[in-house]
Parts: sequence; structure tokens; C-alpha cells
Amino acid sequence: MLTNKQWMSGIVGCLMLLAGWCCPNSGWAAVSGSHYTWGIEAVQAASVPPPGLYYRMYNIWYNPTESRNNSGGLNPGKFNLNLFASVQRLIHVTETKILGGNVFYSVIVPLIDADLTVGNDNYSNSFTVGDLEFEPGLAWHLPQWDFAFTLAVDAPTGQFRASEPTSPGMGYWTGRVSAGATYYFDEQKTWSLSVLGRVLFNSTQKDTNVRPGTEFVAEYGLGKEFQVNNWMIRPGLAGASYWQIADDSNSNLAYGIIADQHKRAQAAGAELNILYVPWAFQANLRCLQDYAVDNGTNGTRIVLTLTKTF
Repeated sequence: MLTNKQWMSGIVGCLMLLAGWCCPNSGWAAVSGSHYTWGIEAVQAASVPPPGLYYRMYNIWYNPTESRNNSGGLNPGKFNLNLFASVQRLIHVTETKILGGNVFYSVIVPLIDADLTVGNDNYSNSFTVGDLEFEPGLAWHLPQWDFAFTLAVDAPTGQFRASEPTSPGMGYWTGRVSAGATYYFDEQKTWSLSVLGRVLFNSTQKDTNVRPGTEFVAEYGLGKEFQVNNWMIRPGLAGASYWQIADDSNSNLAYGIIADQHKRAQAAGAELNILYVPWAFQANLRCLQDYAVDNGTNGTRIVLTLTKTF
């Protein structure tokens, strides 16, 4: 029988949430989005599976009905976003080692469907390919610790127009550095605490000529795993934090961009991971509620991740 360690969640999952919402009179800027949707990893977020080939599908449903301004207050007027995104990810963990860590890499293709209403205006996009990503990394496994380190690049391959808030692409390149650790409290590795941090560096956005400020994301989770016959069941508590830690390169009032107004948000919730060992198949369901949001949407996000090992 395969051990729990062999079926840990992959280190990262990249999801194109929505290309920058561009509503100059509503407090939204064209660079409101991000190349990483925080909250799609939590429990064992910094644990990479053993050598092998993995297919993962991340699915997210998000329906915020309010947006927050720079001081965290509600923006006036009607706001409603209906978003579904599905990300296809192929992960290859190799036997090759560098500095004692296994080399792995992944390729990510996001598909996005979105409908946005702000005031009397409506924007929509129907299941379109967003920006593509390539991510190599290293993974270490110690008796009570897992560590991971990755570099990633997001290419502006998806269509982007600053005047279209639901454009599937972001209109700029992003480089990302990620590092994290998972600690196991017991020898059987049934209890785990994980923290994964990411820093995103962006290039200048097409149309707006604004380079979005550097971003920092942290994802964390506490979980307990149980085995019932051929099933591995792991409930847990999940959380995520997002901060824009540097100003945008400049303001562009035509698109509602104010350089020193930073995006910030927190989210908390729970998840359930279920693995059916004979099929080498697992499903993870997570629900997070946003809070303490500045310059962003406030709502509930549901993430369903499916993983198959080959």
C-alpha cells in the first residue's frame, strides 16, 4: 500500500483568477488582478510528491458581490462577479537531485469563464485560455520535514485589453519565487503544519504602461490524516494572506490606477482531502472566506482539486 507521503499535494498550483478589472469610476484598476490566485493550496502546501508523473485539475468558483477601496470600505454601486476557472497542470517529479533535492517541473494551462457587472455595465468572457506558466523546482524530504523551492514564469499569452475587465490574460510577464516547509508532529506523519510563501515580480502591463508592484503571498494549513481501509482522509484548517509590498511603477488615472494604493487581503476556512489508494486518485475540497480586504473583492471562494498519478 502506498504511504501518505507518496500522495501529498503538489507544492503549487497556479490559477489565472481574472485579468485586471478596469472600472475607472468604481475604485478598480486595470492591475487589480494577479498571476497567482492565493488560497488554492493550504494543508501540506510545501510538500511535493515522490518521483512520477501527475495530472492535476484546479477548479475554482468565486462570486463576490462587493468590492473594497483603499481604506477597506465598500465601493458604492452595484458589483457582482461570477467566476469559474479550471487549470490543467502536468507535473513531472524526476529522480535527478540537486543539492539533495529532487528536480521537478510543471506546465500550467488556465481556462477562465467570467461575468462581471459594475453599476449598469456588464462584461463577460466565455471559457478562454489565459496566460501560460512554466515552473521548475526542488523538493526535499526529511524524517519530519518537507521543503520546497521553485521559480516560475507566467507569459502573457492570453488575450488582454485594458478596456475589457474580463480579459483572460493579464497583459504582462510575471516571475515568481516560492519557498516553504511542512512539519510533521508525529512519526506516522498524520499531523502536519505547512507554510508556503511566494514573491511575484511583474513587468509593465500592455495598454496601461504601468508595472504592477511586487506581491507577497503566504498559504498555510494544519491537517490530521486518518486511514479507513483503502481511503486516506485528511480534514484541515486553511488560510491565506496577500500583500502588495511595493508601489505600482506610476499612476494612470484613465484606468483608475493610483501607484501607492496597495492591494491586501486575508482568507480563512477549511478543507477536506480524500485519497482512494487503489485508483491513485485524490480530491481536495477547500472553502475560504475573504476578510480584511483593501482594493479588492470580498467573497467566498471554493476550490476543488483533482489529482491522478500515472
